[in-house]
Amino acid sequence: MAEQTLTLRNLKVVFPSGMGLIRAVEGVDIDIGKGESIALVGESGCGKSVTSMSIMKLIESPPAITKMDQLTFAGDDIKDYTPSQMQSVRGKMMAMIFQDAMTSLNPVMTCGKQIDEMFMRHMQLNKKAAREETVKALELVGVPEPRKRAKNFPHELSGGMRQRVLLAMAFACMPKLIIADEPTTALDVTIQAQVLSVLRDMQKKHDVSLLVVTHDLSVVANIADTVYVMYSGKIVEKASVKQLFKQPFHPYSAGLLASVPSLSDTAGHFVQIPGSVPHPMKKPTGCYFHPRCHYAKDKCKASMPPLSAHDDGRQVRCFYPLKTNGGTSNV
Repeated sequence: MAEQTLTLRNLKVVFPSGMGLIRAVEGVDIDIGKGESIALVGESGCGKSVTSMSIMKLIESPPAITKMDQLTFAGDDIKDYTPSQMQSVRGKMMAMIFQDAMTSLNPVMTCGKQIDEMFMRHMQLNKKAAREETVKALELVGVPEPRKRAKNFPHELSGGMRQRVLLAMAFACMPKLIIADEPTTALDVTIQAQVLSVLRDMQKKHDVSLLVVTHDLSVVANIADTVYVMYSGKIVEKASVKQLFKQPFHPYSAGLLASVPSLSDTAGHFVQIPGSVPHPMKKPTGCYFHPRCHYAKDKCKASMPPLSAHDDGRQVRCFYPLKTNGGTSNV
């Protein structure tokens, strides 16, 4: 069995409110092997970002109530780590790339100074030595004239350059795990491809484990080894990227794939999943996806299907998986 970087078991995140409980995440399990690239996929509101932030213990409690059976990282049990203990893990051992570089970076500090702090905090370097490492980090992720760019403020750089600064910060201390939360959302298609290429190359070159949180299946195709499809706080399918794109078993996975426009598409119209993700305080009985599912039966409305293992190694939360339907769905 491959060496595990992260093992998460039975993560549950609830936000109490005056109107009831907001059940954001319900019993999520995730395994990330050393050097493995994992994608967590789903529509907005499915609980992806809450899951990723819970792994780094960035969800404040209160207001959230976070429970998990196991959180093992690099061989250490960090489930009960205090905030001060997590400070020594974040940045050095585990890093996050947030989706909007403009709001993630401090607008009143130069980009270089923000990266300098990583080296000064985690590697105890002085200012001069830290700046040299910062220049190297910027150069590694393809920033032209890195010494000059280090003196720029975030607003002086393009969106692609700002995202590369976040990549440089994430890889600065060569952590064991990087979590990228929608890393290309605010970028145009050409810059997206460049940023993803840098992220993938850096991850492979340094054998870093990667968790990419996204709703964009083109990102998944380019970067992931294994895909977790998430819907309304639960994992509904886990499969290798090849398995998922060749033949999705869950109707929701099939709907996500069918909604991606293709150059070879002759249908002449967009396919879309009807309805929307249920409100976390008003989830339906049974399978949460059944109100939007073309294949739903009475059994789906009555009880929640378990996440069942199949012969090809994937896991699917569905009473009637699509393995006999050619992996297509008219949800």
